[in-house]
Amino acid sequence: MASGALAALLAFGCSHNSSSDDTNAPAGNAVTEVTVTRVVRADISRMLPVTGSVAAVPNCDVKVSALVAGRVTALGVAEGDDVKEGQVVAELDDRPYQDQLRQAQATADQAKANLDNAKLALQRNQDLFDRGIAARKDLEDARTQESVATAAVEQASAALALAQLQISRAKVTSPLTGVVVKRFASVGEQVDGTAAEPLLEIASLGEVELDVSVPAADLKSLHARQKLDFTSTAAPGRTFAGRVVAISPSVDPASNSGMVRIHLGNSDRALKLGMFLTAQVPETTHHAALVVDARAIYLDAQGQPQVFRVMGDTATAASVKLGIETPDRDEILSGASEGDSLILTGGYGLGGTARVKVAPPSAAPTQP
Repeated sequence: MASGALAALLAFGCSHNSSSDDTNAPAGNAVTEVTVTRVVRADISRMLPVTGSVAAVPNCDVKVSALVAGRVTALGVAEGDDVKEGQVVAELDDRPYQDQLRQAQATADQAKANLDNAKLALQRNQDLFDRGIAARKDLEDARTQESVATAAVEQASAALALAQLQISRAKVTSPLTGVVVKRFASVGEQVDGTAAEPLLEIASLGEVELDVSVPAADLKSLHARQKLDFTSTAAPGRTFAGRVVAISPSVDPASNSGMVRIHLGNSDRALKLGMFLTAQVPETTHHAALVVDARAIYLDAQGQPQVFRVMGDTATAASVKLGIETPDRDEILSGASEGDSLILTGGYGLGGTARVKVAPPSAAPTQP
């Protein structure tokens, strides 16, 4: 019995050490599961990102102010409302201007009456002078009075026209056909009749503009009438066609960039003022270049690009020189050949040479 128990104990001890030895096996014997991709020949382009915010076309976005001071009595439009050119969008209290009009009208009537009287006096003095009864001085004085009365009529007529204009300005009209972008005032508020206190902002959005700042060295990639397709995170799945209308002939010395104006059609008003848009413009294209999935490019300890070339169950690190790099693919100038099988995922942490197991395409490793 005792001898049997001792044999069992010795057997257990031997079994435990063997497991420990297996657990502490050298890491070099570990096999890493990876997925692979191949180096192929394809065209690849370096893209110039063109970004900007939607704005109205020049002279198609106005802040509408009253041209006279007064209290707002009506403001019948709000953000999003369509307006026509010449449509009354706001009204001011015109009672003070009605009083001014009546005063100007009375002054004009008085001036006209004085002119009629001066003309009669001139005619009477002319008759008396012709008959030798009136002195020349009396005739000249009559002529002077007639001239003064004529000037007074002109002055009163101008004042009357101004009073009539002020009354018409109490009704604020839209200078263009468009949509109300912002409302700055409400009924009952007092405005001073200057541009400092606008009532509304109105814009025509049938066509909008992007003002894009482009580095001076990249301006050569753009030209007038060039067509570009823009996207926006605010409108997933949609593209917006634009065209370059002008490129600034000068460069900002502070940023070393030039302004490019781009117009986009917006008949459905999907583009909103301030919306951020992006386009990718092909800057340089290399035809039939060696390209690989960008995920197959790793960085070595010095931060230089490398790949892991797979042959059988062995992966070997190789330094590469890259050309054009894009978010999806990179061009390889040297260090790999067409058809090479490179680690796509699973290459992080591998040494210069490692044992690997290539996973089927449908079974990618859980670790990158």
